[in-house]
Amino acid sequence: MGSSLIKVITGQRRVGKSAFLQSLASELERRSGRAPLFVQREMAEWGHVRTSDDLLALAAEHSRAGNAVLLVDEVQEIEGFEKALRSLAAEGRWDIYVTGSNAELLSGEIASRLAGRSISIEMTPLGYDEFLVFHNREDGEESLRLYLRYGGLPFLRHLPLRDDTVFEYLGSIAQTAILKDVVQRHILRNHDLLTRLVLFLADSVGSPVSSTSIAKFLKSQRAAASVPTILEYLHHLEQAYLVRRVRRQDLVGKRFLEVAEKHYFEDLGIRAALRQTRPDEVGKVVENAVHHRLLMDGWTICTGDQDGREIDFVCDRGTDRMYVQATYLMADATTRAREFGNLLAIGDNHPKLVVSMDPLEQDERGVKHLGLRAFLRDGWG
Repeated sequence: MGSSLIKVITGQRRVGKSAFLQSLASELERRSGRAPLFVQREMAEWGHVRTSDDLLALAAEHSRAGNAVLLVDEVQEIEGFEKALRSLAAEGRWDIYVTGSNAELLSGEIASRLAGRSISIEMTPLGYDEFLVFHNREDGEESLRLYLRYGGLPFLRHLPLRDDTVFEYLGSIAQTAILKDVVQRHILRNHDLLTRLVLFLADSVGSPVSSTSIAKFLKSQRAAASVPTILEYLHHLEQAYLVRRVRRQDLVGKRFLEVAEKHYFEDLGIRAALRQTRPDEVGKVVENAVHHRLLMDGWTICTGDQDGREIDFVCDRGTDRMYVQATYLMADATTRAREFGNLLAIGDNHPKLVVSMDPLEQDERGVKHLGLRAFLRDGWG
C-alpha cells in the first residue's frame, strides 16, 4: 500500500475480489481522509468508462483534487486498460489497485507491458478454517462434509446449503467463466469440445493425464481434437482459474517431466456442480482439498516421481520443502504400506506427511500422519 507498483488482484469469478477491493477502499479513505477514485466497471454508473482515454480523463479530474489513489474492479472490461495503467504508473505518484478474473489478461499482459511496475496477488476460494468463520459453524465432521461438497465461494453464506440451491448457483458461475473468460475472450469455435474437456478434468482430479490420453478419450466420445488444440484449451481453463495444473517432477533426475500432469479444481463446489461426486470418488475430493490448503499456505506444488513411486505433492516455499500424500482412508495394510512407503523411499530429511480421513492418526518411522479435518483447519509446516 502506498507504493507506485500496480497491485493486480486476480482470482476465479465470485471469489471475493470486489468485496476485498471495497474493504480496501474504505481502509484507504480512513487513512487519508479522502475517498479514492473507485471505478466499479460492472456497475451501471461507471458504464461510461469504456476505454483507456475515458479512464485517463477520469483520473486527471480526480487528481486535481489531490486524489492519487485509483481502484478499478474488473479492469479487463475497459478497452486498452493497460495503456492507461502504464501512463499513470509512469507518473510515479499513483497508488493503483485493479482486479480481474483472468490470469493471462492481468498478470501476463500487464507484467509484460509494464516492465516490473506491477505485482500480481492471487485470491483463492475460502479454506476450511475460513469457511467455518463465514458460515458461523463449529469445527466438526458435518462442517467438513459441507465444505468438501460445496466449496469455499464466499456468497454461499447467503444461501441455504442444499444441493438444489448451491449447485444451481455454482453451475451458473462455471458456465459464465467458461463462456466469458474462455470462449468469448479467445474466440473458441468448439464450445462442445471445451465442455467435454472440463467434464473429463472433473472426472480425473488427482490422476496423471497427458494431452495424448485426453485426445484418445475425446475421440472415443466422438469429439476428436488434436493435441495442440487440447493444450491450448487446457491453458485457457487454467488462466480463467477454473483448474490448476500441477507439473510432474522426477525426484531422482531433478527435472520436470512433460507427460502425465495433474489438474485440480480451484473450488471444490464448482467441480461438484459440474460432476457430482460418487461414493467411490471421495479420494479425489480429499486430494483436491489438500492441494487447495497447500496453495493457500503459499507452497509451490508439483507432483513427484521417485523411481516409479508417485508422490502426490512435492511442496516448496523459499528454502523449505515437504512431501505430502493424500488419501481417503488407509483401510488395509497394502494401502498404508503404499502411502507411507512412497515417502519413506525418499532419501532426504525434509518433512513428510500423510493426510487421510482415518479416525486415528498413526505416525510411522518419522512420517507424520494427520487427519484431513485438522490439516484443512490448521495447515502444517
